[in-house]
Amino acid sequence: MMTQIKQDYLSQGFLTDNYSYKDLLGDDGNLRPYWLTFFESLKNLGQTEIEDRSRDILRLLKENGVTYNIYDDPSGLNRPWNLDIIPFLISKEEWKKIEPGLVQRATLLDLILKDIYGERKLIKNGLLPVELIYNHTGFLRQCVGIPPPSKHSLILYSADLARSSDGNIWVLNDRTQAPSGYGYALENRTAMSRINPELFNGLKVRQLSSYFNDLQQSLHEIAPHQKENPRVVILTPGPSNETYFEHSYLSSYLGFTLVQGDDLMVRNNFVWLKTIGGLEKVDVILRRVDDIYCDPLELKNDSQLGVPGLLQAVRSGNVSIANPLGSSVLENPGLMPFLQNIARYFFNEDLIIPAIASWWCGQQKELNYVLANMEKLVIKRINRNTIAGSNSIDVALLTKPEIYQLTQEIKTHPQLFVGQEKVIFSSTPSLINGKIEPRNALFRSFLVSSNNSYNVMAGGLTRTSSKQDKMLISNQLGGISKDTWIISQEKDITTHQRKELFKTTTPSFNGILPSHTAENLFWVGRYAERILGNARFQRTVMQSVTDSNTLLVDDDLETEKILLQALTNFTFTYPGFVDEKM
Repeated sequence: MMTQIKQDYLSQGFLTDNYSYKDLLGDDGNLRPYWLTFFESLKNLGQTEIEDRSRDILRLLKENGVTYNIYDDPSGLNRPWNLDIIPFLISKEEWKKIEPGLVQRATLLDLILKDIYGERKLIKNGLLPVELIYNHTGFLRQCVGIPPPSKHSLILYSADLARSSDGNIWVLNDRTQAPSGYGYALENRTAMSRINPELFNGLKVRQLSSYFNDLQQSLHEIAPHQKENPRVVILTPGPSNETYFEHSYLSSYLGFTLVQGDDLMVRNNFVWLKTIGGLEKVDVILRRVDDIYCDPLELKNDSQLGVPGLLQAVRSGNVSIANPLGSSVLENPGLMPFLQNIARYFFNEDLIIPAIASWWCGQQKELNYVLANMEKLVIKRINRNTIAGSNSIDVALLTKPEIYQLTQEIKTHPQLFVGQEKVIFSSTPSLINGKIEPRNALFRSFLVSSNNSYNVMAGGLTRTSSKQDKMLISNQLGGISKDTWIISQEKDITTHQRKELFKTTTPSFNGILPSHTAENLFWVGRYAERILGNARFQRTVMQSVTDSNTLLVDDDLETEKILLQALTNFTFTYPGFVDEKM
């Protein structure tokens, strides 16, 4: 079997000696059944068809406007989204461990979030160092004592997972502030099922619809006073945000109004949406704005992305926010070394999915270990987006002066740093320039609160490294996305629940036009009128110039000059014909 795959033109250059086959091969050394089924379907397409399908995917994504904005990118905003034709496959056996592990972790972080802003028993009992929490910029003292919007404080949760070379699954990062990527995961699945339906043959791939059903329902359930037919809006930083496409896509898919900060206002401790028809009360906000920017009145006073007075409206119980303000404190990488003991404290059990080995430098023993093993570790600052530099530092890539400088920083402020083990990722097959090559992969999972537990998306967003030897994986570094397939024993029957849910629970907000959208439409109309006016005037000038050249009348030369200068003044295309050299 392996010999046949090796000889196949698709696999040349892929099955190499330095590649880890843990995700492809079983214990007997043969391809796992689901990978074999997929490769047979891929092989049946033929090389030419595969290349055509890859181009069709990119074309479809471009037509759908799927982009990812890179800040300070020399090529500008709206970088096209890349999708690999080969998905990331997870077997049903592996998923049986991952799914409950993610539910356990989400439940644990939800309890920690309630405790940090509530009774603080974890700090009092010595399970969490006070310096670790209060030195993190995600801890917002203004949010202390605010009751959770429902049984769960953490409505949405996302985790970055990686498979090591020995096949074990590790949690690399927790995303709790405003988890992103589930809209891109849905778009990836839509594109794959439309362009490559044959590749699903023989594989019972789990659907994604139940996650979005539960998301829509959960946002309705957290509405204040259990209001029926609540108004839900998605708060976005605006078109310049890196994941703005996802914001607009989710707004359309879920039926929620997309708003920016200046579309909302707080009056009498209620949040209102400014529309051309008047003020409309807002009950639930799905925020995609970092919490520190959400209220310039109480948080970051120079923010232009938030709503003044929003925090007071939350305190008054008149609006619910998912995720709640202050939830970014859970993204502190310094929490990871303490989660095992906290899990035993709350659940009397160990973590099902362990986090990557981490050492918080705020403790003397751990500090000594990190300083003694610097070049073997990745150093992280507990606060993201710091002025000092990148949040994650691979010490092995630094020069000696840079290592010395970093060491001094750690010694000066040890409580602000975490050392983490460097995990060698298992590679996954990717189609690169017509050939299958190994790439390191990072899998992001998504969970949403559902009833008394959490629902895990039966899929996710997988990203691969841009080059074979790169360990860092991110969209900013040119990573490629993959659709994620969870292999099931039987076919999902969750097909059209979303339509039924919308019919029964979503009110009709037809005719509601936010003020920001109305303003944009006004300027579109104004510029359209300006274009038409310029075109009409240019036609008149060109007709006059043409007639003048045809009749060769000398008296018309001055008229022609005046008309051309008027055209420049009318269209503001200076220097144009008003230049003295013309």
